[in-house]
Order: sequence, then C-alpha cells, then structure tokens
Amino acid sequence: MNRCLCLILSCIILLPLLTGCWDRQELNELGIMLGLGVDKDGDMIKVSAQVVVPNEVSSKAGGGKGTPVTQYEASATTLFEAIQKLTETSPRKIFLAHIRVLVFGEEYARKEGIYDVIEALMREPTARPDYYVMVAKNTTASMLLNVLTPLDNTPAEKMFNSLDISSKTWSPTTTVTGDELLEFMISPGIQPVITGVEILGPRGQSGSKENISTIRSPARLNTTGLSVFKKDKLIGWLTEDESKGYNYIRDNVESTVSHMPCRKKGNVTFKALRTTTKRKAEVVNGKPVINIDVKNVSSIAAVECGIKIGSMKVLKELEADSEERLIELMQNSVNSVKRKFHVDIFGFGQEVYHADPKFFKNIENEWDNYFDELDIKYKVNVQIKRVGTMDDSFRNEMKE
Repeated sequence: MNRCLCLILSCIILLPLLTGCWDRQELNELGIMLGLGVDKDGDMIKVSAQVVVPNEVSSKAGGGKGTPVTQYEASATTLFEAIQKLTETSPRKIFLAHIRVLVFGEEYARKEGIYDVIEALMREPTARPDYYVMVAKNTTASMLLNVLTPLDNTPAEKMFNSLDISSKTWSPTTTVTGDELLEFMISPGIQPVITGVEILGPRGQSGSKENISTIRSPARLNTTGLSVFKKDKLIGWLTEDESKGYNYIRDNVESTVSHMPCRKKGNVTFKALRTTTKRKAEVVNGKPVINIDVKNVSSIAAVECGIKIGSMKVLKELEADSEERLIELMQNSVNSVKRKFHVDIFGFGQEVYHADPKFFKNIENEWDNYFDELDIKYKVNVQIKRVGTMDDSFRNEMKE
C-alpha cells in the first residue's frame, strides 16, 4: 500500500515537468533578425530590421539566386510598437534573440538620445545584450543596413566581425555591447563612446547583388572614429589619432600597428604586441590628480630610414621616442575632449570615486568643471623586444 502511494505521488510530482516547451516557437514561423536600425521619422521612431532569407543562406536549398537578407521597416511611437508593426509587411514574427548589431542613425542619436531604446531592449527577455552598438555617421541606420557586403553574406554579420577584429588589431576602434553601454550611461564619472560606421562610395545599388558582383564593391561599409555622447545624446566625433589616445587611456589596445618619424629622414613602423594601462587617482590638497601608467611591448615591423636597429643605442632612442609619441597621443586626445566637448569619456571620475568616495560625492554634480581643469600625469614604458628576421636595413647599401 505504501509503495503504491509513493508511486502515485511520484507521478503527480513528475507530470508537470513532462509537459514539454509551453512557449516553443517553430523556426519556420520566425524571421531571424541580425541587424536592428533605429532612425528618426518625424515625431516617431523608425525601425529597420535586417532579416535572414533562409533559402538564400542554405546550401541544401540551392541558395544564391537572391539576396541573403531582406529588410523590413516600420515607424511607430515606441520601439516595440514599431517592431510589432513590422508584421504588416513581414510574413513571419520578428525574432530578437540573434541580434548582432544595433545601429543608431546620427540624427536620431543627436536629437532623441539612445537611452530609451537601450533600456527597452534590456527589458526584453528574448534579446541578448551581447550585440555591438554602432552609430551611422552622416547617414541613417536604414541606409547602412541596406549595404550588401562580400565575404560575409549578411551585412550585420560583416559589421559585427569587422568591428570585433578591428578592435583587437587596430587602435582607433573599440567595441561596446548593449549592457556595457547602459552601464556607461547610468554610472557617474564617465560618458559613453561608440564606434561609428560610414558608407564609402555610391549608394545607388548598395542593396543589390550588383554591389558584390565585382572585385571592388562600389559601396562599402567602413568603421570610422569614435562618437562622443553626453548622457545619451551624440555631441561629436573624435579623429583617428584622438580615438587612439582614448583607447590607450582606457586600456582597450590589444595589438596595433603605428609609425613614427626617424630622427633622420623616413619612418619606423612598430607593431604593438602587448599593451596594458593602469589608471589611478588621488586627491592632493583638495584637488583630484590622475596618474596614467602605460606599458607597451612592441616589435619593429619596417624601417624606412638608414638607422642601425642592431645597435642597442638606437633601440633605446626608438623606445624613448615611442614613449614621447604615446604620451603626445593621450595628451592631445584629452585636451581635445576638454576643449570641444567638456565631458569625461575616459572614466577619470570613476577613478576619483574609487580613491575617495566621499570627495567625489561632494563634487559629482560639478565633475565636468573639475574635468576641464584636471591634472593628469602620464608615464609610458616602451620595450622593443623584436626587430624582425634581420637586423640593420640594407637601404644604405643599395647601388646608385
């Protein structure tokens, strides 16, 4: 009797766990969105959804006759109203779980601000926050997502991969995900920075297969510079060198290539192998002071002047010149941001808070004024570990 009762109770407990996926969604009923664009449309928000065309990306289905993605657009008062409104033209429900890039049009980012969109996506349980956020420079997000690209069939995948690789191998670019961006916007002592993307070349056939039918695509997507935000609104752009300085300060540089003029005529090209940056704040006589310490290990990639890089004296000179160059990059970036934007994008305020929370709380509302007058001390140590597969250049030995 007891054994029978136990069996019945076990069945009662286990049955609710065997009911299957109550909220399942069939793949053939979903439109997989890889790229989401947000633009301004009068008083409304315009959404552009780059959706995969399954038959065109599947080798079994014999794809290749049409474009690998299609784009749906809709405008409404709020983000998710616009996304739901996409079903007026899309035969499938738009699925948000695989978004790779979120692109804001420059006009929308300047006039409306991006916070409401980021918060809405963070609240949505089906949208993962690991997508990269970008700003469409001098164009709309809709136009940007409409450019077909070679190598990667889907433009959104191309933008994600291109920015991911570029941020690891080229110092002027950096990545920011949705959750990181929200943290930047709500944290005191730092303002957001987002990489920009622009369209190069004619845009007439950018969305057709003709754009990828030649060796050199007429219209191309190019990551370009960093956009500066105050709270959630775009206020300007950094140049390439200013972007480099920003990334060195923020410890975003993994590897990069740069050149430096020789003390004689010509240039020396360096490849950064490892770079680490430490920032530390202290309060001295009631004023915050920031200490930046950069350690860089590089190799020599090319020599375009007649220096003898096999000499330890020459290598020491190159290290000293490279240290001065890095300090100049960081100083120019900070001074430019102070002069043009008056906002702390470097996170110096956060370092002051960590050093003296009580002091920062007292000046938090006036931090932008403190930032303009902030005393920053730079320390750089460059070590050249490799000179390539040969020592001195043969330039001076070439026959006339």
